[in-house]
Amino acid sequence: MQEILSIRWHSRAGQGAITASTALAKILGSYGKFVQSFPDFGAEKRGAPIVVFNRISNEKIDDASQPSEIDAAVLLDTSLISSCEIPIETLLEGLKENGILLINTPQKALRMDTSSAKVFAVNASEIAIAEIRKDIPNVPILGALVRILNLTKLESFSQKLEKYLAKNLPAEVVAGNLRAFKRGFEEAIKIKSGKNGMKKTCEKLPNWREIPNGAVVRNAGNSKKYDTGNWSQQTCEWDAKTCIDCRLCWSVCPHGAVKIVDGKMAGVDESKCTACRLCVTACPTKPKSLKIVSKKIEEI
Repeated sequence: MQEILSIRWHSRAGQGAITASTALAKILGSYGKFVQSFPDFGAEKRGAPIVVFNRISNEKIDDASQPSEIDAAVLLDTSLISSCEIPIETLLEGLKENGILLINTPQKALRMDTSSAKVFAVNASEIAIAEIRKDIPNVPILGALVRILNLTKLESFSQKLEKYLAKNLPAEVVAGNLRAFKRGFEEAIKIKSGKNGMKKTCEKLPNWREIPNGAVVRNAGNSKKYDTGNWSQQTCEWDAKTCIDCRLCWSVCPHGAVKIVDGKMAGVDESKCTACRLCVTACPTKPKSLKIVSKKIEEI
């Protein structure tokens, strides 16, 4: 009987899950493995929830449908759970007995009950910020996944990952990602699951399959519940004392996070800010009136 390893990634658009899944498929394919990588999402905006799948086998894979049974589930962003954008049941859906659950979190133990899953954690966001100066946790998570699933050796995968990344990225970014991969590989730890589970009432938001077909906007602001910035572990902090109210930050912010009240700068909306740094770059004051800071992470 053919043995297939199935992986499901839960992430937000912009966090690199598709890139990591594709890199995993390309690199394992170079070892002679048969690998699939395919996403499942509708119209995508940065910060929107997405799902990506991998299948890995030593034989040709004929099944192109979504896996119903999963050997490993990967969660790149805990705010998907804490904000109720995906229920805990969805995260664990189809996960096999003693399957792997890998989470991007600094937690040493979970509050939520993950049933019989073997839970691993790595602080991938912290690693990414330290090594590439962006909260894109895909490569550290990939490193942890390669080790936990015992897919191949660190040195061997790193060499192939370097060649893969070098096709599209400058040398310094590649070097940072390789450091992030190694740290993810080495720093992933097994953690405990909660016993009583998280008791939280969640409003179920419709996914892309449940939204009516056609380019019809039924009413104004119908995506407000899907705030782009609620997932970012960083945000922009405003210093009113040094601000000269030039509003250059407002003109460059792509997410409408800069608040203007009565024609004057009034701060930054954390629910919209993605810490893209465009406002910091545009700010002309010395010292800067805007700076990127870490947000408190809500535990799951």
